[in-house]
Amino acid sequence: MEVTKKFVNDPLDSVDESIRGLVLANPSLRISESCHRVVLRAEKKTDGRVALIAGGGSGHEPFAAGFVGSGLLDAAVCGDVFASPPSDHVLAALEDVATPAGVIVFVINYTGDRLNFGLALERFHGSPKSDLVFIADDVALEAKDHSVGRRGLAGAVLLLKVAGAMSEEGVFFEEIVKTTRSINENLGTMGVSLYPCSLPGKPPMFDLPEEKMELGLGIHGEPGCERTLARSAKEVVVSVMERLVNSSKLNLRKNEKVVVLLNNLGSVSQLEMNILQKEVIEWLESFGVDIARFYSGTFMTSLDGHGVSVTILKVVDEKWLAFLDAPSECPGWKESSKPFLKKAVPTIIKSPKTDPFGEAKGVQISEETATKIAKGLRGICSKMEDFYVELNRLDGKCGDGDCGDTLLSATRAINGALGKDELTCDRPQHLFLQLSRIFEKVVGGTSGAIYALMLSAASTAFESSFSSEELANALKFGLEAIQKYGHARAGDRTMVDPLSAAVKDAAKPKRSWRSVVEAAERAAMETATMEAKAGRASYTSSETQNEADAGAMAVASWMRALLESTM
Repeated sequence: MEVTKKFVNDPLDSVDESIRGLVLANPSLRISESCHRVVLRAEKKTDGRVALIAGGGSGHEPFAAGFVGSGLLDAAVCGDVFASPPSDHVLAALEDVATPAGVIVFVINYTGDRLNFGLALERFHGSPKSDLVFIADDVALEAKDHSVGRRGLAGAVLLLKVAGAMSEEGVFFEEIVKTTRSINENLGTMGVSLYPCSLPGKPPMFDLPEEKMELGLGIHGEPGCERTLARSAKEVVVSVMERLVNSSKLNLRKNEKVVVLLNNLGSVSQLEMNILQKEVIEWLESFGVDIARFYSGTFMTSLDGHGVSVTILKVVDEKWLAFLDAPSECPGWKESSKPFLKKAVPTIIKSPKTDPFGEAKGVQISEETATKIAKGLRGICSKMEDFYVELNRLDGKCGDGDCGDTLLSATRAINGALGKDELTCDRPQHLFLQLSRIFEKVVGGTSGAIYALMLSAASTAFESSFSSEELANALKFGLEAIQKYGHARAGDRTMVDPLSAAVKDAAKPKRSWRSVVEAAERAAMETATMEAKAGRASYTSSETQNEADAGAMAVASWMRALLESTM
């Protein structure tokens, strides 16, 4: 397929130039001095309110940077197009807006965002109160069992608007968290698209026959729940609304009060939007609900996706309407999207602020043991040089085919650091933190965040001693961190399967590391017969999931390499 034409310069610079353009046109915004991917209010926070942060991959504009401003967000973190921002960018935003009243981070429910924002929050100590609120309003894939939960879609905008108004009024941290989680429980969104989107410098992300439309697609071009013949606007709205109001999440009843948001996914003309507004309102009036507020516009896009999503919020608290009606000044929340209401730019881009670990910490081990650890790391690096092509092949069955490439980039960086004597192999706790940072910096994305979380959590096992018991604890702590933020469980066909098997075997009274590795290898091979319920593979058909999971096989391979190179 041919590359889609777009008004960009260098596709690799598109995110940075987009941010700069947003800030140049809006004097109420500025770019953080500590990170060029963080957008802040121009006036620094001094009023002691609860600070609010959101973000994620770019390509969804105006979300999230377009909602920075009075009455909404204090900061937005912008990743690459359709890619989660690294945790050090999130950490920079947290430090920029830290306040004694607390900081709340809102994350649309995608694995990479959960992991990277979670990793940043684990490292953040600038406010006495901080928490993550996951936004998961998708109703399209209710029939599939996803451990990661529902996807986050345009309903996030309504939730953020309420949170922003609460913060402006000085509502306490705990009440904002409680209210927004309640809103999430009463929020549902369903999308439909006639044409696929395309990344800058790339062809369309997927092939959709001219006579077809896709119901329930995600905002990154992920598959929806059904492909069906494209029909009239009225028939399309009927299909969307019936699934939405009858979803298990909403289960809407007559006479209930609702807020409705019709969202343009990127390239739907205003003529079409007006027609769709008519159809949605008439359908809801016929159904018999009370439309308390109706918003229509471009709130959360999928680049140039030619589609729309419809969000319904069940109003279980009248205060929510008052917060939605409260004044706000930000580029993405405009008068045209509030039909029920009357309605200094420092842009020098600087490098992201580093987060050094400082002096080596944790227990110091013997030179002999440190040499053995270095040998083990080199063994892992050597194994990945031989195995990365196979990992790419396995990953290509259910993902984007880069599992081997991403891990190879990390192991080559590790090997280079070993060659320069930059790794503190005689202090395991500090070493694990260094390895965590390598994965975060070099790999990035979901894979980088997963390994960074695992290694960072595992490091805590080596604070005061280093033995077989601490190694078993490190495995356990690493697994727990992945499960906490990634939401995957044993049996979901992910890297959690071999890790879980290894942790279970390592807990036996008479521990054998050979047995631990063999347990991990068996669990990795068994993923070939499982249906993916977490990660990107969970959005693919079960027919493509007929070989072992690449991430699981990667874990088994580095465990085997570590064992064989240190025995």
